[in-house]
Amino acid sequence: MLKVFAAAGITKGLMRASPLVTGMMVSRWAEAQTGPNKSVVIYVPDGALPEHWFPNSDLTSFGEMSQPYSSVASECNFLRSMSHHRGGHGVMPTIINNSWGGDSFDVNMGRILGGNLPFTYVNLGVHSNGNGTLTKDNGSEVPFEDNPFNAFNRLFGNLQPGGGADPKLNAVDAHLEAVNALKTKLGTYEQQRLDSHLTAIEETQQRLQDMAGGGMSCDAASAPTEFPIEFSTFQQQAELQADIIALALQCNLTASCSLGLGNDGAEFSMPYLDFKDTYHSSIHGGNGGDPTYPFYRETRAHLSSLSAYLIGRLRDRGLLDSTIVCEVTDMGNGDAHGNNDIPLIMAGGGGAIQRGVSNAGSAAYTPLHQIHTAAVALQADQHPAYQGYASEVIPGVLT
Repeated sequence: MLKVFAAAGITKGLMRASPLVTGMMVSRWAEAQTGPNKSVVIYVPDGALPEHWFPNSDLTSFGEMSQPYSSVASECNFLRSMSHHRGGHGVMPTIINNSWGGDSFDVNMGRILGGNLPFTYVNLGVHSNGNGTLTKDNGSEVPFEDNPFNAFNRLFGNLQPGGGADPKLNAVDAHLEAVNALKTKLGTYEQQRLDSHLTAIEETQQRLQDMAGGGMSCDAASAPTEFPIEFSTFQQQAELQADIIALALQCNLTASCSLGLGNDGAEFSMPYLDFKDTYHSSIHGGNGGDPTYPFYRETRAHLSSLSAYLIGRLRDRGLLDSTIVCEVTDMGNGDAHGNNDIPLIMAGGGGAIQRGVSNAGSAAYTPLHQIHTAAVALQADQHPAYQGYASEVIPGVLT
């Protein structure tokens, strides 16, 4: 490892000057050796309209339904021309499962990646119960935890206050100088990653100043302020569930999480949007005969923004390089309940996943190949407990 550092022109003096630099490079080295070790699945019901979804190959242009992902585009791989192994309503239990009776991907990833962690898996939702479940454990359906306040208490309620941030701002300044010194010694990709570290350092510095020596750690997570769990707060619920997932992964409470944004029957609404009726109505009957689907475009774009929010939170907490994110759905064109052109995304994964592109996939592959590809990137497919959700990876996704 030291030879690799020396070849990059990183001196022992520089490493001595900043333990942060050393830790960052060791982390990158470890990532290259061991790859990502956390899994997140995001479920968005009822697909999307292909003509309003698929971005171009280098993600410089998006359809209206996928536009919200532009904020995390460099972290994403939009799969193209994918099929569904069992598309339509009522198939939620088999989207990340190779049978109606087996255990789901999120459960098995939790067992394989985080068997010694406090929670094998965490499956949260936003008005996701009522029509099927995504998670199956020992053959039994596991309901989503749709209440973020219950989820928070379950995960963090037993933790005791303590810890706090280190207020030694001069140390932060030293790290910042050392990281800046690396800029001339790294390639383009590493410089992009380094920029995110610099941003994180600056944000940490600001938080240290704001907290004036106090604050919260994983040992003292502050309970969120409660609000009504109703359709009018759908966005608040989704963002809070995403924050809880990011914090649970950061605190090593689990290695496997899932988030359901709505349910299989699309029986939920987001009345703060222009379209006030159910998501299901926005897809089928609520467009007044307009062939451009103005309401479906609006509601799906909003759900996309909530998925992008979770990806962004993982990135902001420094978790995305060690996490494989799979966004899944149950059909392509929601109005037709189609099995073609399924909107599927993979994100994160550090150096394991090709990111910032949309050029992999074909009709020969389904969401089961997507999660199998994720399992291979996580090196979980080699584990005796792995069920083998598909036999092939999707070409062009893994680096």
